Amino acid sequence: MIYACDNCHFLFSRTAEPEQCPDCGKYAVRPADEAQRQEYEKRLKEPREI
Repeated sequence: MIYACDNCHFLFSRTAEPEQCPDCGKYAVRPADEAQRQEYEKRLKEPREI
């Protein structure tokens, strides 16, 4: 499942619902909406620069 942080807007995937954002540590995590899920999938497909 894809989650979003309302504090820092970090998008991430977890199998279990997280309590805190792994990026900023805030407790403002919620399931991502459809637009955020699409953005997450798009980012996964983009080549990463090293």
